[in-house]
Amino acid sequence: MASHQSDIPNTKHEKLCNMESSGAAVAGNDEIQLPRGNHVFPSDEFLADCLVKRFNGEPNPDHFHDVDLYSKHPAELSEELEPSTDNKWYIFTPRFKKTRDTKLRPDRRTPNGYWYTTGVDKAISVEGSTNPVALKNFLDFYEGNRPDSTKTEWKMHEYRLTDAVKNTLINSKPSGNFTLDNWVLCKLYKKREMSSRSEASTPTIVEAQNNEDKSSPPAGNMIIFF
Repeated sequence: MASHQSDIPNTKHEKLCNMESSGAAVAGNDEIQLPRGNHVFPSDEFLADCLVKRFNGEPNPDHFHDVDLYSKHPAELSEELEPSTDNKWYIFTPRFKKTRDTKLRPDRRTPNGYWYTTGVDKAISVEGSTNPVALKNFLDFYEGNRPDSTKTEWKMHEYRLTDAVKNTLINSKPSGNFTLDNWVLCKLYKKREMSSRSEASTPTIVEAQNNEDKSSPPAGNMIIFF
């Protein structure tokens, strides 16, 4: 199979991800001390890079969890798992297929509801790649079963690697059981909590700088001052 090395992101930057409760973030080789209440929101590009690293067997970033997201109501998961400092939950989860579906669509049912896709996939490209590295999906959580289900305020962004990138990663490894090719990275959050926070104050957004080479981290990594 042909190689697709150009599809793999070039991770020359130390991207912002680990935020301690003290409000410290790492950018390049320098530490940024932030007052309490400031947040770093990982960008789509950063999360795609996390998924590539996970596929390669690298450890998860702080506050990222390995959980079957479809095993429980999102409210239960949020109580059991430690959130990141931006009050979202980042979860690596297996994605199962519907057993009787000839199209092999994902099975997004939970014991007390289901996740429903709300839009089309968004392609994510990162620095150093000529083609999309991952796809982003948008979902809402509904309680109950159709047609009597009720939409909740729980939302999720699902990130999965493109087939081209997965094939390249598989071909670069010794032969084995690649069970991780069905895993995805999900960002779980509750809409109401985000709305209340935004109404309480108007944020000023500045882009975090990488002091090593004076270039910015991937678009979307923002420090939010409240």
